[in-house]
Amino acid sequence: MRICLFTDSFLPYISGVSSAALNQANEMAERGHEVTIFHPRAKKEDRTDPVPGLHPSIRSYGLPFSIPVSGVPKLRFAVPLFVFSYRRLNQADPDVIHVHSEFGCGLEGMFLGRWKDIPVVGTFHTFFAEPEYLKQFHLPNFEWTQKAMWQYSVSFFNRCERVISPSRAVRDNLVKRGLKRTPTLMSNGIDRIEFRSPEAIRGFRESMGIGDFAFIYVGRVSPEKSLDIVLRAFRRLVLKHSDVKFVIVGNGPSDEALDRQIVDLGLSEKVVRTGRVERDKLMAENYPLLGDAFVTASKTENQPVSLLEAMAFGLPMIGPRAKGIPELVTDGEDGIIFEPDDVGELAKAMARLVENPDLRAALSEGALRNASEHRIDKIGERLESIYKEAIDAFA
Repeated sequence: MRICLFTDSFLPYISGVSSAALNQANEMAERGHEVTIFHPRAKKEDRTDPVPGLHPSIRSYGLPFSIPVSGVPKLRFAVPLFVFSYRRLNQADPDVIHVHSEFGCGLEGMFLGRWKDIPVVGTFHTFFAEPEYLKQFHLPNFEWTQKAMWQYSVSFFNRCERVISPSRAVRDNLVKRGLKRTPTLMSNGIDRIEFRSPEAIRGFRESMGIGDFAFIYVGRVSPEKSLDIVLRAFRRLVLKHSDVKFVIVGNGPSDEALDRQIVDLGLSEKVVRTGRVERDKLMAENYPLLGDAFVTASKTENQPVSLLEAMAFGLPMIGPRAKGIPELVTDGEDGIIFEPDDVGELAKAMARLVENPDLRAALSEGALRNASEHRIDKIGERLESIYKEAIDAFA
């Protein structure tokens, strides 16, 4: 098959969506398909050729007119102009178009598919209508704003030949709000992992000042991730277990606020911040293994790739009972679920993992079992069938 992907989230911007798009594109290329990716063109100083981690056979085009998103480092949205991508779409001559967003690049992919009579498959990744995202993108948080965002998203995906949802929470929300075609459930997938030796990991942790136990968060540092809740819970934990560390991998618009909170809570010696880590380096050097358990308090997650990847490294999970997290984490099997924004309950969950090595080991085994169901080779097989279904239905 000849496949064209359109995504507004792509390297050098690091997010779950950019990782999912990259992993799925690479897997399709590994399977012998011709893949082309359209994405916003990065700033000149951020551009790399080739794109790190991208399969060598994949063609990648940065759409020439893109604007930065204020407060979100390296994220840009393409302004649809169509001429640039239309010419290159003619060269690619795709059998199917896959859009990973409903704005910018995704809008170009949708309109070009219509003009060229090519089936469009869409994946719904992000709850843009949630208050946390409206605030991040400087949009007014009113009921009518949320309703308008949902109406736009539903009308966009109603024009897709097939719709993919990484979680039941997304599927149910889309159907409830008027999606005519029931979305197909499919995981975002986990890239193949090469484990470093235990000796190398021990040395890595020592070099970062990490001792016997650490919690870790990998992802964007932004308001919707609720890292303030995690820090408040971690502060309670440290009062009982002073040798525990918390590792935060990533950066974002909340960097300054997070650093201030760390100081205000007296956690400067307990929190390790690595800053931004390029995706290929993060996986190759096994950054998730700087921690012994993964923790998030985000209430806006669909299916976070960083959490999937942490599971693949065998880390037990701690996450809130919100959106797609409870579908991914089974309480008592591969992690612990707590009530959203409940600092006390989160602190107790963290303490359970610190104090109970047997529980930690059992949850780690469960995480590895769960992660095996999200392997990118399994997802690639499923994605192939979805593409073929869309092509056949469109014929």
